[in-house]
Amino acid sequence: MLRTYSQTKELSYSRLRVAKDDAYFIYFTFESCEGLCFYSTCDDSLKGQFRDIEVRCPIEWKEDLMRLIQHLQTQIRIDVLDEKIIIDD
Repeated sequence: MLRTYSQTKELSYSRLRVAKDDAYFIYFTFESCEGLCFYSTCDDSLKGQFRDIEVRCPIEWKEDLMRLIQHLQTQIRIDVLDEKIIIDD
């Protein structure tokens, strides 16, 4: 049976690292997939040459989000620093 956010309050969480110059492409792509996920840039990465981006989506959309990230990795370097399931409080 498919687990859903409304049943479990579970979110898929990923922390991605991309080059500062490529971050705009990630933001644009996530925005164009309206509703798939929500993201934020980690403040501690704003002064470096990279951006760490926290990405969350409902548990039932995790596979779609991971496929999108894998596809983007064929275009630019994206390091997945962390990936886990979290409970939305």
